[in-house]
Amino acid sequence: MKRMMLFTLAATVAAVFSSCSDDTLEDLTLTETEGMSEGVWKVTFYKDNSNDDSNDVIGYTLDMQDDGTLIVTGGGASYTGTWMIKNSDDDPAYSKEIDFMVVGDDNVDEIEGSWRIAVLTDTRMELLDDTPSEEMHLTKQ
Repeated sequence: MKRMMLFTLAATVAAVFSSCSDDTLEDLTLTETEGMSEGVWKVTFYKDNSNDDSNDVIGYTLDMQDDGTLIVTGGGASYTGTWMIKNSDDDPAYSKEIDFMVVGDDNVDEIEGSWRIAVLTDTRMELLDDTPSEEMHLTKQ
């Protein structure tokens, strides 16, 4: 009898937890996505298969302010531009994109542009360029 009750309890708990899931990125509105994206982010991973400077932007920070201002800091300098979240129209596998519009040195040029948001949590963002060769991961500071 105890085993039956224990099994029933375990099955109920498993069913409850499996039915509760976090919002997926496509379930979030643009405003909610922007709210999660605001703050200071550090580049922790960058890969560009088309050249050998993949490590040059690691450690750069992106300060995404709530008014759309973007401050990219790294390499002993800071560059100011803008950022925005938009619905993705390039690839149906990704519902949101983030645009970084900033002019700077060659490293900042690697960050600048439109990126598909593959993963977005309170502490982590994984971005893919529209070409399969570029990928950038950010960690919230």
